[in-house]
Order: sequence, then structure tokens, then C-alpha cells
Amino acid sequence: MTPLGVVLLSGAALGVAAPLVLGRLRRLEHAPQATAYLWLAATAGALVALVLAGLLLVLPSGKVALDLAALLRTCSMALRDALDAGGGPPGPLLGLALLALVPAGLLAGVVVAGTRAWRTARRQRELLAVAGRRRPDLPGVTVLDHPTPLAYCLPGRPGPVVLTTAALQRLAPGQLAAVLAHERAHQARRHHRLLLAAEVLRVGFPWLPAARAGRAAVAHLVELAADDAAVHRHGRAETVAALATLAAAPAAPVGLSAGGPGAPDRIRRLSAPPPTGRAATLLLAILVVAVPLAAELAAVTAPMVSVAGTPICPLA
Repeated sequence: MTPLGVVLLSGAALGVAAPLVLGRLRRLEHAPQATAYLWLAATAGALVALVLAGLLLVLPSGKVALDLAALLRTCSMALRDALDAGGGPPGPLLGLALLALVPAGLLAGVVVAGTRAWRTARRQRELLAVAGRRRPDLPGVTVLDHPTPLAYCLPGRPGPVVLTTAALQRLAPGQLAAVLAHERAHQARRHHRLLLAAEVLRVGFPWLPAARAGRAAVAHLVELAADDAAVHRHGRAETVAALATLAAAPAAPVGLSAGGPGAPDRIRRLSAPPPTGRAATLLLAILVVAVPLAAELAAVTAPMVSVAGTPICPLA
């Protein structure tokens, strides 16, 4: 198979097949932080494949091939033959289109998702400045008067943890400690950044299955990771009871929330005995992402290394 074929096949494996596999491996919920990074890596790998495919299609144009051959100190004809980059007028034009597609999508995603997140956080901070109040016994917590039990945190270093008066009234002391540990785990592990990265990819590349499914997957996985941090510090019983208290709450207006519509599934996960084979499942997921990513990089670099420093151009 040609390098271009390997790159395209690897990109399809990362962008289309990998999300299907990651979504079906339920045991990955017991390694949520690592799995969230795997989702982002699958999308990033698919985009890298597009860039590499664009480079391979552009390579036959004389200027690019000669410059790269000079860098490798080899013959441009040997380099073209090793990479087996197709020629013809459509190739370079399609390659340039692919090379432009990825930065354009990233720029659009950063502008749209970043602006949306900034505006939402700003409005929430303005609300907290007017309606929120601090409690000396709860450092870093802002309390809002509201009849619905809510607990969520805002991005920042550190962003505030927001609790409603209803949540404070219904949560026992141990449950409150578990909720605060959950929200502070979000902040300590920079889960807001992971979620923003997934949203940037979803907005910038809505046609890519890994990017479309990745945002929801990452949002779910960071909640599981925060649940595990709360269990580690305050025990399974207190964490489950706290989630049950907050389960009926709607999704948080901004930030990451301990409760919300996904709480019942998270309670079932914490209540069930840990499954066997978690390490093997995580290893399989890593291979699903790492193998095609390594293949696409090797498809481009290995031929160049093989001809580097071998000036074998025939005499005219």
C-alpha cells in the first residue's frame, strides 16, 4: 500500500472506527481520565492524517519536492518514488485544500466555542457578584438562594464552587464534603479545558464522527473522574447519597455539575461491583488509537528516512 493509502486508512480508523470502539467498551468508564484523553487523541490523529495526506498530494509539485530533498540531502526523484505521491493537476490542488481545511476548522472552533464559553462564564460571574454570597465556613464556595439543589464549578484558578441554598439544606455534612471534593477535582484536573478542547473540535469539524461524539463522551468521562475522586476521599456511600440528592436537578447553567440528568447512570456505576478486565480493556483502547496514529506517521517518515543522504539522481 502506498504511503497516501496508509495515511488515509489510518485517518479513517481514528476518525470513524475508533469512536465506535471507544463507545462500546463500557469498562473504560473505570478509567475515565485516560479515556477522555483517548477520545481527544483519536480526533487529533484523524486531523493529522488529513494534514499528512495534503502534504503527500502537494509533494509532486517541483518546488516542494526540491526543498524537501535538499533538506534530506537526497535526490528529489528518489524522494518522490519512495513516497509514491501521485502526480497530475488535481493532486496538488486537493492537497492544498486538505492543508487549509484543518487550520480553518481549528480557527473556527476556537473562535466560536471560545467566545461562547467566555460569554457564558462572564454572565455567570456577573450573576454571582450580584446574587451570590460567601460563607466563612465554606472557603471558595459561593451560595445562591434557589429552591433547586445545584452544585457546580466555574473555570478559573481556582474558579468558584457554586451551591444553592436548597443543596446546603438537603446534603448531610459527609455528602456536602463529597460534593465539594467532586467539584474541586474538576478544577484541579483542568476538566474545563478538556471539555473546551472537545467543544472546539466538535464546532470546527462537525463532519468528523470522532469530533461529534467526542464532546459528549468527554463531558461524561470527566464527571466519572470527579466521582472517583470524591469516592477516594469520602467513600462510596457518601458520594452515592450526594449524587442521589442532586440527581433531580437540571443541567448546570455553566461549568461542571455534580448532579444533573446523568447522575442516575453514575450512581449505578458506583453501586455496581468493579468489573474484571479493566486493564486489558484500557490497553485495547490505547492500541485502537495508538496503532493507526503510529502507522500514519511511519508511512510518511519511514520512506524519507530510507532515502535520506542517498543522492542517486541519474545524469541528464
